[in-house]
Amino acid sequence: METTRALMHGVIDYAGLFPPAQLDMPRTVAAFARHRSGDDRWALGKLVVPVKRLGEFERCADGLLPAGERDDSEDPWPLTVLSEATGDESFEDELNAIERFNKRHAEPGAGRAIIEMVEIKAKGASMIEGALELMPESLFPWFELSWQQDIRGMVAALSEMESGAKVRTGGTTADAHPTPLALARFLAACHAADVPFKATAGLHHPFRHFAQGVGCEQFGFVNVFVGGALLHHGTVGQEELEMLLADGERRNFEFTPTGVSWKGRTLSLGQVREAREKFATTFGSCSFDEPMDDLRSLNLLPPVAAKA
Repeated sequence: METTRALMHGVIDYAGLFPPAQLDMPRTVAAFARHRSGDDRWALGKLVVPVKRLGEFERCADGLLPAGERDDSEDPWPLTVLSEATGDESFEDELNAIERFNKRHAEPGAGRAIIEMVEIKAKGASMIEGALELMPESLFPWFELSWQQDIRGMVAALSEMESGAKVRTGGTTADAHPTPLALARFLAACHAADVPFKATAGLHHPFRHFAQGVGCEQFGFVNVFVGGALLHHGTVGQEELEMLLADGERRNFEFTPTGVSWKGRTLSLGQVREAREKFATTFGSCSFDEPMDDLRSLNLLPPVAAKA
């Protein structure tokens, strides 16, 4: 179970506002508060909120944000925000809004929350370079790159500064899902440039499976993050990574007290933790309970302890 925890520690950025769940802000905020106090809080990452909805978030989170006076539960709520900027000027406006938000929530009595990351749709290497020039050191930027394009030039631009690549691994339609080859190429390009990645969409279950609702195969988050970790440590190359990403057989993935393996390619606990920290970072999901419940159904996590 310790290996599962190493693989899943802080891995799920909660994106309840987005499809297919598409909750309203009050329910999203309430769910995040519940997850932060639940037994699986160790697997919870950041709350995903569009920059343009920060005011709505503040109204709905009023009274739920920690005051910061006592134990670990008083840590500020960590946010990653989605940018919709179309140019340097509008992006600068969004950065100013982020700065004001962080200043407000550092004040006593304001409720503790902090925006640590910003996610931006990249339109080209020049757009990335312009955004990076404006980026304050306090924010880590994720640039969403299209798996349908050759991303090597844009990843090269990311490698020059502290930043990462975001890949869309699914969506509400079949054509929004990359093939295993396309995703393997994306991750291999990031690995070659020493650029970390995060994923979003379609990662609801641990292993690759057919999703009836969208009519196509969807990736498993275990496939993506075990594959990313093996790639990071040079245990697999792009061709084997493609096969791993397409593998829907649970029996090919072995979790032991000291590590995890796929068809004999093995990672130690330390290697899993290092890969998660440096390369295969997080994924956005509109559900937090579903991935964790699935892991329990496969005996990869212990049952939730009964309340006294």
